[in-house]
Amino acid sequence: MTAAARLMDALDRVSAAWMRHAPGPLAHGYAGLMARYGAPRLYPRGDRQARENLARLRPDLPREPAMRAMWDNLARSFMEVPRARRLYDEGRVETVGAEHLATRPLMVNAVHLGNWEMVGLSLVKHGAPPIAIYQPPKSSFRHDVIVRERLAGGGRLLPLGRDAARMALQVLREGDVLLFSLDEHQHGRVAAPSLGRGPRQGGNIALSARLARLSGAPIVIAHCLRLPPRRGPRFRVTFAPPIHLPRSADREADLRAGIAMLDAAIEPLILQNLPQWLMLHEWRPEG
Repeated sequence: MTAAARLMDALDRVSAAWMRHAPGPLAHGYAGLMARYGAPRLYPRGDRQARENLARLRPDLPREPAMRAMWDNLARSFMEVPRARRLYDEGRVETVGAEHLATRPLMVNAVHLGNWEMVGLSLVKHGAPPIAIYQPPKSSFRHDVIVRERLAGGGRLLPLGRDAARMALQVLREGDVLLFSLDEHQHGRVAAPSLGRGPRQGGNIALSARLARLSGAPIVIAHCLRLPPRRGPRFRVTFAPPIHLPRSADREADLRAGIAMLDAAIEPLILQNLPQWLMLHEWRPEG
């Protein structure tokens, strides 16, 4: 492990312990300090990439306020993981569209906006505990924290891997709720949405279209937004009306149409809330 990696690991451990046990005002204050002064300095390459992406995707946004908002949301979201359940129980999360969660089987496709961890908690709280496909972080400590909190929140997990698609289809065929994100970052690229890069061919957005065609499950697009704070953080989780993807005799046409429908559903959400998008500092126009 490099010196930089050891430093990040130590910082992760201290931050997780503090955020889990500190009183609310002190925890929120610490998260704010890290957002303003820590994150941009720890990730200069990400800062440069985010600035380029803002200029390309939303040139109308004032650059410096948008960058401050991005780092604030990004740092706070990671640091809130150890106390996400407490934030929910304190009434800091409002939910819109919970009536769309009644169907079974159901596929919920999220995007990484706001604090994305609140989507899974909202599903549990509204009677739709999910089985979630997740991508393990590189840091073993972060992996342990995220897995512990998600399991404690009431969900079940399927690690991303060779058997994930087969296991996900089984979840749907058994009449359960399957949760995964469409805008994953893997192998150095953000798969979706297209954002001017042409039709998406692979990644989770293609997996979602295939699973919907095979299972007949409707898809609910979910996202979380960070709201202006009021004595601490606040969030709104929104579940959109179900999308029914085409299921005809033409498999390839169905998949192309399904991917296009999903892309059209998530791209406006991300562009409208770009400073709250986790992938803003990872997205590449050539990806």
